[in-house]
Amino acid sequence: MPNETAACVAVVGPANAGKSTLLHQLDEKLQPLLDSFLVMQGNPDGIGRYLYHSPDLRNDRDFKKSIKGEWGEGTVDRICEWVTHGRRNLSLALLDFGGRHDERTAEGNARMLRACSHYLVVARTTDPEGASFWDGVCREHGLVRVGWMRSWIEERDRPRPGTLEQGDGVHGSFQVDVRPGDPANDAELAPLVDKLVALSRPPDRIPYVDLDLRGDWLIHQIPDVAGRASKIVELALRTGVVVLGGGAPIWAYLAGLRRALAARPDARVFFYDPRQPISLVEIPAAPASPSIADAFTRDALELSWREDGGRSVLELKIATANKFLPPSVPQNLASLPICSAAPTTDVGLSGKGPTWLHGTYARWLIAAGARRLAVWDGRSQNFVQVWE
Repeated sequence: MPNETAACVAVVGPANAGKSTLLHQLDEKLQPLLDSFLVMQGNPDGIGRYLYHSPDLRNDRDFKKSIKGEWGEGTVDRICEWVTHGRRNLSLALLDFGGRHDERTAEGNARMLRACSHYLVVARTTDPEGASFWDGVCREHGLVRVGWMRSWIEERDRPRPGTLEQGDGVHGSFQVDVRPGDPANDAELAPLVDKLVALSRPPDRIPYVDLDLRGDWLIHQIPDVAGRASKIVELALRTGVVVLGGGAPIWAYLAGLRRALAARPDARVFFYDPRQPISLVEIPAAPASPSIADAFTRDALELSWREDGGRSVLELKIATANKFLPPSVPQNLASLPICSAAPTTDVGLSGKGPTWLHGTYARWLIAAGARRLAVWDGRSQNFVQVWE
């Protein structure tokens, strides 16, 4: 069946060529045009987004060192997994590739490139050889070129009309030292944005369900998930994967989760959370074994049961000083603390926390035998019944 997976564009080029800056600007421009796409980090650098929003930190070596990650034994495996999830679940994926290619990195680079389908070359106007090198590496691994972009800072380095490379894809240039929201590159990037939109997977081939109603959710919309139940069921049965996203209350997400699991108990369900570095957060079917559970949340999450009118309520309390869960938690939800057995089969969830935190415990409680499940709604100050 065509378009079963989305395109993934590896954004490649020499180090400090402006790849991350270009991706941040493309992110701003693609958000209103595509329902679901993902910019993924293809290296443990971790500094691009900070420098885009705070360029004064560019020369702060201590800051860079404090957030820059290191390649580990499983780093390439994890990045390839992200690419696989992105291509299966979204309309388009972009991979911010590292700039190093030598004997130490060549094997890992090859694996990550083979997971992609297309590539975009980025290089400074003063380094044409570096761009040509990466162009050859990508072609060697069978990727299709989307474009070739030159970056510049000083006006004297700005390419003149007619001086850019020719060949496959879009060719253009962009200014690196621009701040968020600055329109300086809009005209130059427009052809590339059009190319990426055209490359994206059609909405009817994406296992993504947008829960944003552009208005208020109402309790009576829970049974059919505001008209989205049929799509959720179809995706669960056909692909085994459902991605839920958009602005909606926690109980709307749980209603979608319920429909997916009713159609297929082993369905893989993801909640789309753009606040996370990797926006697709999978709701695990079961907790990890007790020997490794709690490895990522020790002293960060407290669980307790209380009785409320015949309902057993599981209180979720984030115990960190800033009330944030550690950043590793969204990608390791199976290692959340395992709650004790519910006193009754009529259960509720209460406490502040991300949708995926409630989604995880909702799935586990239902699998453990809960017959009814409700979630506390802070807006109405009542429990909203989701499973029954």
